[in-house]
Amino acid sequence: MLSNVGKSTQLDEGKREELVDLLSQGEAANPSAWQLFWQDVFGQATGGEKKDMETLVSLFEEGASEITSTNLEAEDYITTWIRQIIRVAKSWGLDQADFSELLLARQFSKKLGHRDSARPQTSDTREKILAAALEVFSAKGFHGTTVDEIAERAGLGKGTVYRHFHSKKGLFSELIRLKVAELEETVQGTIDPRADVLDIIQTYLRVYFSFFDRNRDLYKVLIQEQSDFGAEVKALYIGNILKKVPLLKRKIFLAARSGQLKQMDFHTVFYGVMGFIDGVMQKWLGSEREYSLVDEIPTVTETIFYGFVNLEPSELSRKIKSG
Repeated sequence: MLSNVGKSTQLDEGKREELVDLLSQGEAANPSAWQLFWQDVFGQATGGEKKDMETLVSLFEEGASEITSTNLEAEDYITTWIRQIIRVAKSWGLDQADFSELLLARQFSKKLGHRDSARPQTSDTREKILAAALEVFSAKGFHGTTVDEIAERAGLGKGTVYRHFHSKKGLFSELIRLKVAELEETVQGTIDPRADVLDIIQTYLRVYFSFFDRNRDLYKVLIQEQSDFGAEVKALYIGNILKKVPLLKRKIFLAARSGQLKQMDFHTVFYGVMGFIDGVMQKWLGSEREYSLVDEIPTVTETIFYGFVNLEPSELSRKIKSG
């Protein structure tokens, strides 16, 4: 349902997932499904404060944010959402020219704000500190590292480090947060939501392994500090992936219905695959990273898609059932 109508909007989790599902169907979506969606969002009321431009513009931004967070950035998804919003405005009797002007002005204003916020917010000094911290944390671990060593590696005074970061733990947490955000941005900018589900999985593997090939010290730090920070970081990363679950689950559902994939529990498979990938990366780390992690992609893909038992499907099925 929609809350805080007339000021700002907020779709609950169920309506967000339903919106993603409808957008992914495009123009093929049943009109009655959209009608039910809008009825749930706005209720049955036909007048009053619910019928104002600000409410509808705010709702548009809510949907646009969901499109971005679930990687539905293709033009056709955005076009579908715009058309739906305009249809609602028309059904409310809003002046089309005034509404379109307000919508465009709001988006242009947000775009200018995004451009300003996209400019580097960290100084060269801050970036030097973060780069030095990663090197020292990788070599000595979190507990074995001192702020003095980080400052020395960065060529700065200890006081300068503390002016940018209040503590060693704060510095470490910010370093990991920025790196996880960088990885997520790379994934989001690479994966095409219109692609085949198997292509999406392979693309994700390439992006993931290539990222840690370029950031070799980072994974070493994550493993070294697993007892204190590892679970927290993995939860952050997996949580960001799971934001895309509505789209990914739909892709898998359609692939399973067509016979391309087996009917299996999504979350069980997801966590199992992530655990397998983590094991492959720990093997790579144990070899002192003497080879490129990308070299493992063919074996990982083969294992994920086809397993490692060399039996005919019927024979394999018989052995599994017999225990």
